[in-house]
Amino acid sequence: MTEDLMTAAFTPGTIDDTAVVASTARRTQLREHLLRLDVQGALVYSRRRSAVTWLTGYAPGFISNSAALWLPVDGPPALGVEFPFEVERTRRYGLNTLPMSSPLDLVPDGIDRIGLLAGDLVIDERTPALLDGLASRLIRHVDLAAWAMETRERKTEPELRLLTHAARIGDLALRAAGDTAVVGERDYEIAARVEAAARAAGALRCLCLVGIGDGAVITEASSVTVGRDQQVGLEVSLYASGAFMHVNTTLLPAMPRPVDLRAVGAVRAARAALIDALRPGRAVTAVVAAGDAVLDEHGLLEFKEYDFGHGLGCDTPEHPRLLHETDRTIAAGAVVAVHVAVRRPGGESAMIGGPVVIAEDGAHELVPDAVWA
Repeated sequence: MTEDLMTAAFTPGTIDDTAVVASTARRTQLREHLLRLDVQGALVYSRRRSAVTWLTGYAPGFISNSAALWLPVDGPPALGVEFPFEVERTRRYGLNTLPMSSPLDLVPDGIDRIGLLAGDLVIDERTPALLDGLASRLIRHVDLAAWAMETRERKTEPELRLLTHAARIGDLALRAAGDTAVVGERDYEIAARVEAAARAAGALRCLCLVGIGDGAVITEASSVTVGRDQQVGLEVSLYASGAFMHVNTTLLPAMPRPVDLRAVGAVRAARAALIDALRPGRAVTAVVAAGDAVLDEHGLLEFKEYDFGHGLGCDTPEHPRLLHETDRTIAAGAVVAVHVAVRRPGGESAMIGGPVVIAEDGAHELVPDAVWA
């Protein structure tokens, strides 16, 4: 079955169909790159990261699962999964799938020149066993990681639809936490409600971090109780239909204090400045400087927490990363989680963030009516 027929076999309209369309187009791009490299195919491997997801739509679940893709320059691709019971779940993506004990099981005999994609911007998944296995079979390889991360930065229309879907799930999840902080509620109760809402809306995985009170770190729930006049910071990371989403908000007390209003006002103003500065061709350092300037005006720059954001796609982070230590520029087509956080011990503490898409005329909220927008 050809790639086009694989895609046509799916009924249009569902979000999984969109993932199939998105990954099919990316496989075509990869094949074109392989021809330029004069190799016979590509071996793609990942353990819970996103290299295989980007090219198939299939996201390996479970702590110890892994997946691999063999993509010949010409001919049908083969998807391998570590757990045999996962074969059934992969059928929705229209690829020939088989259980594997090693990603090398997918590479046909007689292959001696391949592209290898096993990792992303922050994780190198080229294991010693994988590299030794290639060497033992006298298979030379070209590392595709840098090409993949550059290519992934500019999203296709189907990928934008997937990210918008994931962002709407993130918005629903944050809204499930409520409009204000509730005195007496524990952090794990808030996290459970948020995560349940995300899964009910279609998330494959979701993690909600919580920080309660002035100067609190937003982190794993540890049975902290919301007290009087305490705000609640939330950070949600989720995977849905092959897309990753990262969103943040802060729940203020029912009767907000001046310190709460100052904190939220400062982070929203800084985020607005960042979005205004996110234009194609602009240096990332100039974008970061725009956010820093606003926090400095509010007297909170020294209490800035984290960076200002990062690219979103199948996983996190992707290009661009909103850091001072970079020589990159903003590219049209990128989707960026823009978040601002301040944490003054015993004082202003807030975090607001969500995705924007970079168009030729600048950045726009991916979900304009979301809680973070």
